Amino acid sequence: MRIIDMRRDGWRRVVYDGMQGLPVPFWVRAGLSPLWLASQGYRVVAGAHRAGYTSGVRRRRRLPCPVVSIGNLTLGGTGKTPLTEWTARWCRRQGWRVAVLSRGYGGESAEQPQVVSTGNGPVTDWRTAGDEAFLLARLLPGVPVLVGRDRYASGLYACEQFGAQVLVLDDGFQHHALHRDCDIVLIDASNPFGHGALLPRGTLREPLHALRRAQIIVLSRVETAADEVSWLCRQIRRYAGRQPIYRMAVSPQDLYRQDTGCSVDPSWLQHRCVVAFAGLGNPRAFAASLAHCRGRVAAFLAFPDHHPYTPADWQAVCNVARREGAEALVTTEKDAVRLDASWPLPVPLYTLRINVDIAPHDPLLTTHLDALLHHATPC
Repeated sequence: MRIIDMRRDGWRRVVYDGMQGLPVPFWVRAGLSPLWLASQGYRVVAGAHRAGYTSGVRRRRRLPCPVVSIGNLTLGGTGKTPLTEWTARWCRRQGWRVAVLSRGYGGESAEQPQVVSTGNGPVTDWRTAGDEAFLLARLLPGVPVLVGRDRYASGLYACEQFGAQVLVLDDGFQHHALHRDCDIVLIDASNPFGHGALLPRGTLREPLHALRRAQIIVLSRVETAADEVSWLCRQIRRYAGRQPIYRMAVSPQDLYRQDTGCSVDPSWLQHRCVVAFAGLGNPRAFAASLAHCRGRVAAFLAFPDHHPYTPADWQAVCNVARREGAEALVTTEKDAVRLDASWPLPVPLYTLRINVDIAPHDPLLTTHLDALLHHATPC
């Protein structure tokens, strides 16, 4: 697979791509020493912010219903959106009225709560909501989705206007201003420890010992590191307490054709030449999913995370598809919402839809989550 890097972010290339085996220019690698010094400053600032809440100097507010946070320790994709969807669906199946709260990253989120969905699909566009919240609004019928910088205000609105009994907080582990009843932290098996350094030298948002605050740890994308899972669990135990560690695998569900609305089995890729593109924090994970389908990917265009595609970007994708003689274009569901439906298609465009599988464990994640919710103490 030929990777075409469409990112111009030298920082991300050195701290992420370098550990993924992608080529990094010498002049970019030379900037590591100043980044290490900057990461020490980040450690002090982030630690002071966190200590303000743990010491009681700053008030941590509590919502009138249980809050489940889905978060991580690193920048980039660890599978938060799929696990947020899975958790919201599970809560709804248990009979809870559930709502999802998001910061709305990449969108035009305001201080006041904005409703992305009342439970009947998006009522705004992705540029306002952010691509992840917009996608969750599409994927979660019956579940209101709200965005806003003030997650407490969003949560109150969800409780008062939609009667929410459980709130699922997307990317909330570092949101210290809000009390959570259950912190679920994801660790990506393909990139578990953020290059071992805090931002901007690495991709860690907090030191690894912050895992002690979590109630549940989920090791995601275990299908990419099957031989290392046991070793990774032992490493996690060095920093965490005795919290259960569950394993989450991502597997291809189907390929959804954008122009016809039809879907085909992922095995459709096996004998076809395709060009893939994605703007993700961890584009290698999507490439691995395509490899799992045994697709013949002639070229993979890697764009920045949450990238707002332009006509020039689309022209570049189409040019590569024509040059490679591709029979189809393949991207992710999150990327598809950022494309203009009026742009011409040189070949059919498919999105790879995925399944989340939580490996059996004793006790089961669902049992653990159910116990935490039932023992949560509302205001």
